[in-house]
Amino acid sequence: MGAWTAPLLIASALLAIGGAPKALDPTNTVGALRSIGMRVPPAGVRLFGAVEAALGIATLLSGARPFAALVAVSYAGFSGFLVVALRRGGAVSSCGCVGRADTPPTRAHLAVTATLASTSVCAAVWDADGLSTLGWSAQNLIVVGFAALGGWLVWLVFTSLPHLLPKES
Repeated sequence: MGAWTAPLLIASALLAIGGAPKALDPTNTVGALRSIGMRVPPAGVRLFGAVEAALGIATLLSGARPFAALVAVSYAGFSGFLVVALRRGGAVSSCGCVGRADTPPTRAHLAVTATLASTSVCAAVWDADGLSTLGWSAQNLIVVGFAALGGWLVWLVFTSLPHLLPKES
């Protein structure tokens, strides 16, 4: 099993979970993009969300290096959006990543997306496994459990932490 399996499982699962709401309802993401001066039609956001979800699922299952590289590119792009949004004060209510109107982008969100980008690069360079290539050994089940816990903690950073911290300026 590759050392970067758990981080890639986290990144790809969150990518799939983050893409689905955009594909189903692009409203928050369209608004977030407009808040920083980008005009993307709802159909474009829906397509991007569907591709994002499909990439996340494919990477989650296969762990393939080309997919891991694309996951890294996705998170690097998200990080770039967050830098612009935080600097310009855009996307004050939601970036659309978790499908909720009350999840504004934060510096913690930026730190997590940058970390997911860099760990996905590592998975692309040094290899990782997907769920379909992992066996049912105790070690592999622990890795999957760790990835599930890590994904849940990242989700909390995106959805709950913004409400616990003072407003960023």
